[in-house]
Amino acid sequence: MPDRPDPWRVRAAQLDLDHPGAAASVLTLANGALGVRGVPDSPAPDRGPGTLLAGVWEEFDHTYAERAYGYPLVDERLLPVVDAWALGWAADGAPVADTGATRVLDLRRGLLEREIEVRTPGGARLTLTATRLVSLVRREVVATRWHVRAHDAARVTALPVPGCGHADATGADDLDPEPGLGTTHCRHEPGGSVVHQRAHRSGRALAARTGHAVRAGDGTRVAWHPGPHAATLHADLPAGGWLEVEVLAAYAAGTDADALDGRAGRALAEARAAGWDRLLREQEAALDAVWERGDVRVEGDDVLQQAVRYALFQVVQASARVEGSGVRAKGLAGTGYHGHTFWDSECFVLPVLDHVLPEAAEAHLRWRHGTLALARERAAELGLPGAAFPWRTISGRECSGYWPAGTAAFHVGADVAFAAARHVATTGDEDFAREVGLDLLVATARLWAGRGHHAADGFHLDGVTGPDEYTAVVDDNAYTNLMARRNLRGAADAAERFPAEAGRLGVTADERAAWRRAADRMVVPYSPDLGVTEQHAGFTRHAPWDFGTPETARYPLADHAPFVELYRRQVVKQADLVLALHLAGEAFDTEQKRRDFAYYEPITVRDSSLSAPAQAVVAAEVGHPDLAYAYARECALIDLSDLRASTEGGLHVASLAGAWTALVAGLGGLRHDHGALHLAPRLPRRLTRLVFRVLQGGARAEVDVRPGAVTYRLVAGDAVRLTHHGEPVHLTADQPVAERGVPDLAEHPAPAQPPGRPPGFDAT
Repeated sequence: MPDRPDPWRVRAAQLDLDHPGAAASVLTLANGALGVRGVPDSPAPDRGPGTLLAGVWEEFDHTYAERAYGYPLVDERLLPVVDAWALGWAADGAPVADTGATRVLDLRRGLLEREIEVRTPGGARLTLTATRLVSLVRREVVATRWHVRAHDAARVTALPVPGCGHADATGADDLDPEPGLGTTHCRHEPGGSVVHQRAHRSGRALAARTGHAVRAGDGTRVAWHPGPHAATLHADLPAGGWLEVEVLAAYAAGTDADALDGRAGRALAEARAAGWDRLLREQEAALDAVWERGDVRVEGDDVLQQAVRYALFQVVQASARVEGSGVRAKGLAGTGYHGHTFWDSECFVLPVLDHVLPEAAEAHLRWRHGTLALARERAAELGLPGAAFPWRTISGRECSGYWPAGTAAFHVGADVAFAAARHVATTGDEDFAREVGLDLLVATARLWAGRGHHAADGFHLDGVTGPDEYTAVVDDNAYTNLMARRNLRGAADAAERFPAEAGRLGVTADERAAWRRAADRMVVPYSPDLGVTEQHAGFTRHAPWDFGTPETARYPLADHAPFVELYRRQVVKQADLVLALHLAGEAFDTEQKRRDFAYYEPITVRDSSLSAPAQAVVAAEVGHPDLAYAYARECALIDLSDLRASTEGGLHVASLAGAWTALVAGLGGLRHDHGALHLAPRLPRRLTRLVFRVLQGGARAEVDVRPGAVTYRLVAGDAVRLTHHGEPVHLTADQPVAERGVPDLAEHPAPAQPPGRPPGFDAT
């Protein structure tokens, strides 16, 4: 990365990426329903996927060496679809490649800008520039404006939808038993193209419609040449001549193939009527609102400033229009993890969206609510009451073929309940609480009541897997138990707030009392000899992992050691107990958090990108702001620097969201409790200023942190109640500003990380 990167523009030439697929992911434009990777327009064998739709996936049979009861039968995988936005260019008969193109991602405006310098076989010089947007407002629409300038006379041609796949009229793909996507209909004319595709086994289908607008300068001759499967644009440009082509593409996805073409056609017609300038204004306005609510300003580290804005931009692009689909772990920037949604959406992404894009957080939770029937079916299949949400999924069905990490990860239900309760606490949306939150809380609470059991020493949850995938199927995972306790209490509270609705769900006073009793008696494993909370019952009695030789410190450990060895050792893939310190922090005092953090930090190898956000928050809280800052940088740079050597498969959306969390909840100290915002800001040595905004109901406050002082400002709404390092602060329209000092907090020596795993490590 350069010493002083542009804080609002990411230039591909300045990225230190070894794989072109990683650059394509980094330069993705998306809106949560539709994603276009930063790939060349012309198809190429090694180009990788270009366009992804949240609503188009295929079903693949799971294969097991030994199948057993309850194993998922089908995996769902996101499929790349036709690149309807693409134009295949040629100049004087030679294809134009993106090789050497200048590519810039504009974070403030939501645009990808490209410039290609071309020299034809005959020596003519041309410059092609393209500006692309994937609308954050119109979930179906991609728009691209091309401008061609000829420095010398030349002929150019443009082939719309060069990778169509051209259907045959019989629709023979209907007979294809293999999983995949086939083109069932296409038509290409000068005015635009129509392409229909369908997944053979899932039945998920799409319709894409495009429209072209062509303008040319004086002396440029333009004509369309129709063909059997294409309509090609030909233009003869004189020296100094120019050509402009606007391409609008609209996608519709679903199972009702007959309705999709009409939906795509209407979306295209509305985008055409709006025109390029209005589409651009809409995009800018949408992002202006995002930056007004969610921008985090840092002074003292220009690289982090660009990276944290990039991170928030991509979180918004992964989430803005997720109605009916949910936030995916890789966004729509690649097919990594098969395009699945995991529990990290609720625990890492939605807390950011609640402050920055609350309507997207609500849409994701409404999608979860829409899958409750499938979650109840899964619970019944497992012999349990309530709802068992999947560890990984697209449609709402469990897709994990490895049950110790999938089916046994029952904490997912508590994560969904946590996200619903937090959304209500942040936004004050009582309608959502009544219509959606109550259902989610009750269904998941019933699972815990049926999954656990009472013993003389308390309520136990045995045979579960927590967030750490290097320990599996254990008793009383502390994170799971603490989140289940919050779930049970939250369900009882919600049922009492909405008695009529709870009555319709069959909730009785006895059931509420049973939930509260289980919560009150929930076991949290603890080692009195060590004075630390155990990740699960007996964890601290396990043998430690030996990091002392090169053979035992090769990462990720799971690529070099069998799980059967990892499971019996004290080694942690990702923050588990430390995540509990963050998300269920009310269960621990500061000194306990400090001891626990010091114990788990040296054995947490961070072979998962989900680790650093929680480690950053807890590090800041227990007196290690410099370590928190280092973890914030790791989160923000994970894809811009391809720290995991896996960005080609898509972006790490939860880690990118973690950059905001590390700065706001970590260094800013943001916590939610009993309707108030609690803040405890402090700066690391590297930063000289940190500015962010937080939401409370319909009001918003700005927090401006400088060395030794904090300024709180009411920037929207009537009033905000918060605390500053425990001191009450009340901002009103009459008194919108409050100045506070930062108390001297004790600095503590930060614990070391495992060998070769400092914050910001480069996996390559």
